[in-house]
Amino acid sequence: MAIDYRITARELVKELGGDSNITNVTHCATRLRFILKDESIVDSGKVTKIPGVITTVQAGGQYQVVIGNHVKDAFDFVMELITVDESQAGASENKAGLFSRLIDIISSIFAPFLYTLAACGILQGILGIFVALNAIDTAGGTYQILNFVSWTAFTFLPVLISITASKKFGVNTYAAVVIACALVCPDYINMVNAGEPVYFLGMRVQLLSYTSSVIPIILAIWIASYVQKFFDKHLPIVVRNLFSPMFTITIMVPLTLLAFGPIGNTVGGAIGGAYNYLYGLSPIVAGMIVGGLWEVLVIFGVHWGITPVTVGNYAALGYDTFTGLQASAVFAQAGAALGVFLKTKDKDLKGVSLSAAITGLFGITEPAIYGVNLRLKKPMICGCIAGAVAGAVAGGFNAVSWGYNMPGVATIPAYFKAGHMGQFLGFLLSILIAFVLGIILTWIVGFEDTAKETEAEAKEPVKELTAETENTASEAEGTFEIACPVKGMVIPVSEVKDEVFASKGMGDGVGIIPSDGNVYAPFDGTVEAVFPTGHAVGLSANGVEALIHIGINTVELDGEGFQVKVQQGDCVKKGDLLVTFDKAFIEEKGYDSTVIFILTDMGDEGQLETETGKEKNVMEKVMDIKR
Repeated sequence: MAIDYRITARELVKELGGDSNITNVTHCATRLRFILKDESIVDSGKVTKIPGVITTVQAGGQYQVVIGNHVKDAFDFVMELITVDESQAGASENKAGLFSRLIDIISSIFAPFLYTLAACGILQGILGIFVALNAIDTAGGTYQILNFVSWTAFTFLPVLISITASKKFGVNTYAAVVIACALVCPDYINMVNAGEPVYFLGMRVQLLSYTSSVIPIILAIWIASYVQKFFDKHLPIVVRNLFSPMFTITIMVPLTLLAFGPIGNTVGGAIGGAYNYLYGLSPIVAGMIVGGLWEVLVIFGVHWGITPVTVGNYAALGYDTFTGLQASAVFAQAGAALGVFLKTKDKDLKGVSLSAAITGLFGITEPAIYGVNLRLKKPMICGCIAGAVAGAVAGGFNAVSWGYNMPGVATIPAYFKAGHMGQFLGFLLSILIAFVLGIILTWIVGFEDTAKETEAEAKEPVKELTAETENTASEAEGTFEIACPVKGMVIPVSEVKDEVFASKGMGDGVGIIPSDGNVYAPFDGTVEAVFPTGHAVGLSANGVEALIHIGINTVELDGEGFQVKVQQGDCVKKGDLLVTFDKAFIEEKGYDSTVIFILTDMGDEGQLETETGKEKNVMEKVMDIKR
């Protein structure tokens, strides 16, 4: 069923306490990450029922809403509805622990530009393949230009970090960028390369390279936030806009070179050194741990903690071992989801699991985890086991990534480098094992199938219903009959006064000018979606998915005038009351009360026939699908 993410965003903002309760929001590949002033007022049960929301996670001082592939659409619509005060972007009334605050800081800083880093990493891998195939001249201008382009994001990584860090810590973004640029300025790099002692006010500067560095610039911008606040508070407003950034820059650049830069380098080196030491003790054991447990960290939203380590490895070593192990976990969960697709007899679950498996192969595992594997439990465990086995293989071959990336089929070139074919082949073997073993284990171990009934069982209740009522939603002789859900005049859907529905872009069906305000189930089925505003209900049965949308733009009433009688997941019989609505109230408010009844998915190929241009009573046939 097509989801309108504008409505998803509107309902999200409402359930999260409105604009006044939302301090900040960012997004990663699959999640909206909210900073809320008060999380206690949010009912997560209601949030998860919003169409388009997969699940929610509260971790790292954030309220995370898992959306999936359409997260960017949802984010854009959310941003249209809220006002983010950058000076308060990191503020929250929740007293999160130190670890949670660190995870929040890391995710807020790195999430916005990770795809850019990954793009550069893939370009490096593609160039490596061309070099290995002798398809490009490394002395030529084409290679040299593409090569420095592929390294630009890493060379000037402090600048990218300064932009997002400034928003997180509430610093003037342009002042933050100047501080970062000073650390990678050619004049400073020349000082570093010359190796001659440099003093600032009599204090010797420790000449270190900050290109591709992470922690020094984060520390610098964090301290700069306090410096800027001091001057913003004490300088007269007439000179504040000029002298506050001037003093901030003048103080912070030397202070970073003298203190926070060396401290940050030491801390970053220690963190990276600790991981690489543990990896060096046994790459195979490290692979088992990472491959088996990585997706568990994803579930809790704390996987961002490793980002400074991986980025630091590329800067210090030119490669990263962690990503080489992490890929096994990703492909294993995709394989487990495909195993569910191959084994289940439930049509709806087949569709969800296949989509999740394909998405997982491209590195986005949340739909596979939350929508399939974790919900069924055993496939999640099978995926973790497959990831551990494959991770051990990757560790045994010392599989590494030569450029930053998020593991998936599209980023495989980032794992190739001329002269390291053994590691690359070992990596390919590991992800193949992860994927195939995930499928096999899920198939063998099995799971509690969500299929509510076999096809034979599905037809029997319909036959019973046929004996009890005259106009049925039965499937017989290859025809699936659908009853009218509300009493009124039936018109072609092309005549409703809403371009989206009238264009049939969301599906074919009818419009009903209602005579009263009672909406009934048009067939036996399952309630797939109930909008919190009560203005729309989604149903499914035998591969058919239907949407009953009451009124045009009535979502703007925020539920006023609607009373929902069912919940998402309920099984309903034809004739069960779904929603009541106040037709007079809706029209008094200036809204069109036409009920739009469309089929968003007709299942197997079939021809839809509608009966329009006449008054219909409830439960009279209004549509049928001939197969």
